[in-house]
Amino acid sequence: MPYASGESPRMGDYVKNQWEQPGTVTGVHSPQDGQEHVSIRWDDGGVDLPLASPCEFTLISRSA
Repeated sequence: MPYASGESPRMGDYVKNQWEQPGTVTGVHSPQDGQEHVSIRWDDGGVDLPLASPCEFTLISRSA
């Protein structure tokens, strides 16, 4: 499942949620049902988000 901006998630992506809170993707999980989920480490030091749907995020930047 892609981000709201259309790209497929990758580890290390810099993303933001609907409240403009930025974070880094620390893991991409693909369970057998085919629905991808991402783990996010927030920039503000908040609690890591263990699993969320990529469609809840917009890609800000990606390493080459």
